[in-house]
Amino acid sequence: MRRVFNVIDRGIANSPTNTETAPDNSIEAIQGTWAQALRCDFGRTRDAMLCRLAETTQELAHQYPNDAKVLLWNGIVLTGYAKSLGGLCALQFQAHAKASLERAIALAPNDGAAYLYLGLLYDHSPAAPYGFGDENIARSLLEQGLKLTLNSAEQLRRA
Repeated sequence: MRRVFNVIDRGIANSPTNTETAPDNSIEAIQGTWAQALRCDFGRTRDAMLCRLAETTQELAHQYPNDAKVLLWNGIVLTGYAKSLGGLCALQFQAHAKASLERAIALAPNDGAAYLYLGLLYDHSPAAPYGFGDENIARSLLEQGLKLTLNSAEQLRRA
């Protein structure tokens, strides 16, 4: 349980200002570990992997608060870890994931992935008073994310 509180304490709200971006290999490592955790068949092992990954992404988000990719993956990992934990513990992680994804959108407003994951988070989060879930906001974010993703794919085909 100590690990859970370590991850919560490393929020991104009080991050120092930094304009650098994280090395590409750190994002690739996060993506690889994320995929490995999702393929894991053992619940406790998967939870431990997600916990370590959440700690890593929180540290990266603190170190690189203006890197949209880091914030996107921090939101993705925290969302997955919250889902894995379930219950009341998940609410704190969902709130941190929401903040991280919203910051990623503010930094890279044309990145459809951040909108999609934030929309999924709004859809899966409980409604007030316990959470922030809202089907209308979720639908709007998902539509915006799909629109941006399809537009960027179309632009790639034209190039």
